Amino acid sequence: MSQASNPSPTPPRSIERIGEGLTQLCLGIAAVALICIVAINGTNVVARYLFNAPFSWAEEMMLYLMILSVFSGAIAVTWRNLHIRIDTFIERAPAGVRRAALNIGTIMSLVVMITVIFASARIVTLLYSYDQRSEALDAPVWFPQSFVPVGLGIMAAIMAVKLVASRFYAEPPADSAKERP
Repeated sequence: MSQASNPSPTPPRSIERIGEGLTQLCLGIAAVALICIVAINGTNVVARYLFNAPFSWAEEMMLYLMILSVFSGAIAVTWRNLHIRIDTFIERAPAGVRRAALNIGTIMSLVVMITVIFASARIVTLLYSYDQRSEALDAPVWFPQSFVPVGLGIMAAIMAVKLVASRFYAEPPADSAKERP
């Protein structure tokens, strides 16, 4: 649709800048976490097979970094609307039906995510209050566990912003240039 025939205003550039900045930050965090995993794993292999002295904490640290990487990447995927989904019928539906289906899907996703956020935040709070620590690193377990509610919370906030933006603008922010083929 050409710009002249679209009467809806475009979303504020500030929303797009914030979303894209958050996406770049999260992709950077995910990349650094993955690089650290590779470095720890490689160094641990050398320590194990050349010096017969593997790091006792390597597996635990790599697991925590993987969780961080997954949730950081998921935030970027959420902003850019690149989730894996089967949308054959939605793509062929009239614009009004498509918009309603996408909005209903977003609302259902938000309900599920908010439920998981509250449940996982409760677990993180309990882990913090009991000062539960990991065996190998002797680090507080609440910290890596907090990646779940924080990551899901940011994803839910992005989805809510896009849902609200879709009510006022022709397209939610940051989807137009990065939409899946």
